[in-house]
Amino acid sequence: MHKVLVTGANGFVGQHLINELQRNNIAVMGVGGPTTPNRNDQLTDYQMLDLTKPEEAAKIDFSEVEGVIHLAGLAAVGPSFNEPVRYISTNVGIETNLFEAARAQNKQPRFLIISTGALYDPTASLPLSETSRVLASSPYAVSKLGQEEMAQYYTQRGFECVIARPFNHIGPGQGPGFIVPDLAQQVVSQHEILVGNLDSRRDYTDVRDIVRAYRLLLEKGRSGEIYNICSGTAHSGHEILDGLVSATDKSPIIKQDSDKMRPSDIPELRGSHDKLTADTGWQPEISIETTLKDVIAEWQAKSSN
Repeated sequence: MHKVLVTGANGFVGQHLINELQRNNIAVMGVGGPTTPNRNDQLTDYQMLDLTKPEEAAKIDFSEVEGVIHLAGLAAVGPSFNEPVRYISTNVGIETNLFEAARAQNKQPRFLIISTGALYDPTASLPLSETSRVLASSPYAVSKLGQEEMAQYYTQRGFECVIARPFNHIGPGQGPGFIVPDLAQQVVSQHEILVGNLDSRRDYTDVRDIVRAYRLLLEKGRSGEIYNICSGTAHSGHEILDGLVSATDKSPIIKQDSDKMRPSDIPELRGSHDKLTADTGWQPEISIETTLKDVIAEWQAKSSN
């Protein structure tokens, strides 16, 4: 594959994905939001577009694009409860606009649609596979199910479409609002760390392993199929915090903060990447210890500037 369009090119995952593609000699066309200038010095082909508008998506030149990795959209679960229409219309709408823009140019690039591992019913037996029950537990989840259905529809219209369901991804460049950067920031800057419920266990994968899976799925995934991307191992919040602390020379005081406690955290979520491995050969390569050390190093560099 010679040229790939990446939407959401300036996001946490997008930056790592561009690096992964370019390292593998794949040219990248990046698209970011209408107010998001190019932040990647290595990316020379970049457009600022509002992909919620069909006329903006139509500005993309698909003539040389062989693949599309679609990252753009609304990704935070919490706000979706207060803005259900915005989430569903934005996430399903952007994807539809991309397919229609390509179709209008009589082009059929191969699409990788990024869904989420958060779609699964938390009461389903572990590890979660692609055939495990799904549950529309939030408007965000509904929007992702809608994206998957639109991908299946456009498969019937002649496109090759692969669907990825990534589980929790962590690593350098992740902004606040997620457990690893929030804890890392405290570990680096504070002697007393306030935490919520750290008992729940989640399946974390380094973002650099995630984007490698995206590249392999675009190249080798079977059209119309869904693939989990996960490590297959669950870690508790306690293990995350211990790993972050051990990457420093500090001995912070840990205190529980009632404001950070969630009333009904699911005890454990863990997936299976057997299907992904069988079809692409992908395996997670970066240990969680390495990921946490890299995150701490990044926050230490920020604090010293």
